[in-house]
Amino acid sequence: MREPTVIRWPGKIPAGQLNDELMTAMDLLPTFAKLAGADIPTDRVIDGKDIWPVLTQGAPTPHEAFFYHKTTKLEAIRSGNWKLHVQEGKPTALYNLETDIGESNNVLADHKAVEERLLNYIKTFEADLAQNSRPAGYVDNAVPLSK
Repeated sequence: MREPTVIRWPGKIPAGQLNDELMTAMDLLPTFAKLAGADIPTDRVIDGKDIWPVLTQGAPTPHEAFFYHKTTKLEAIRSGNWKLHVQEGKPTALYNLETDIGESNNVLADHKAVEERLLNYIKTFEADLAQNSRPAGYVDNAVPLSK
């Protein structure tokens, strides 16, 4: 996924710069909270990260790994320049996005160490999900607030 985004704050964010670091909309909550001096909730896991240093100081992404889902199924994981596609938890393709942004040259057979590292991220991520998942909002016998 590549999403062109324009971020502007004169005097705070340098103008005219390109940034290829991995950031996501879920990073907005912790970033805006920090800028406003607010605390992030501690009673739940917040997946977003503070990206202010990435935007203002050229820092690297705070995301060690990023997970791509289609509905509830994990489809891929990205870490640095590497993106591993999976089906049912099994690796199907590996791409070096620095040299192959179009994901046309599957190098899975040539990079077993990268595959293992990314699979370990998936294991850790799935354990984290199992431990910290919350049910979606549900109310028994829900009644609309307006009639």
